[in-house]
Amino acid sequence: MGKRIILLDNPNGEIGKIFSSSCSCDITITQGKNIPEDACCTIVSEEFAGADLGELVTELQCSEIPVCIASFNTSVEAQEQFADTGADDVFILPMSGRLIEKRLSRLCGSVETSDFSFIDDMTVDKLGQGSFKVEESDFKKLYEFVSRLLERLEKEAHLVIFSFSSRFGSKVEPEIVSDFTAVVQRCLRKGDISCKSGHKLYVILLGADRSGSELVAKRLIETFWNISDDDAYDINYEIKPIN
Repeated sequence: MGKRIILLDNPNGEIGKIFSSSCSCDITITQGKNIPEDACCTIVSEEFAGADLGELVTELQCSEIPVCIASFNTSVEAQEQFADTGADDVFILPMSGRLIEKRLSRLCGSVETSDFSFIDDMTVDKLGQGSFKVEESDFKKLYEFVSRLLERLEKEAHLVIFSFSSRFGSKVEPEIVSDFTAVVQRCLRKGDISCKSGHKLYVILLGADRSGSELVAKRLIETFWNISDDDAYDINYEIKPIN
């Protein structure tokens, strides 16, 4: 497999003996928790970790490589406890060498290195104007991040939810939402965040109090109607503080 696997086990431990003798992988047995950079997977012996198994698995997951558990315990209750630790895989021994190698190969093959070279290339000119537009899948994480950030900073932030309704009882056409979203994204500051979801638009206004958020929402709607002649819809908004 050509990749290094770290096994945390007691000296002369039975689990270490099984892994060393059953497969041809490059396995390093150790009692230290400092995982080398060239490792592709860490296996924790239940006998080695004992009652601290869950805590140790959580600590090792900071290395961003797969962390597994190896045990002789075949009870369903124990396996449920192993699953609760968040480990990437569990080896219930005894297990054939071929199966051990196959599962280790899959785990080591799942390790990917993210490319962060874009950070060095970013400049103010490349960041663009207007709000930071994100997809629905990313908005929840950003909302949670802003909420946590506000706990440390003496700042306010508000969520503005824009919704659309037809004056004639017909369905809301997606074009009206997209056109309004484009205006919002262009008119807001770089530090604000916008996300379109169905027939609604969610906007996070950083550093804005309630009255300031009201002014921004009204200004965005007024700006849109100044360039749009479609009078078939009403644009409503709701403002919520981000705590």
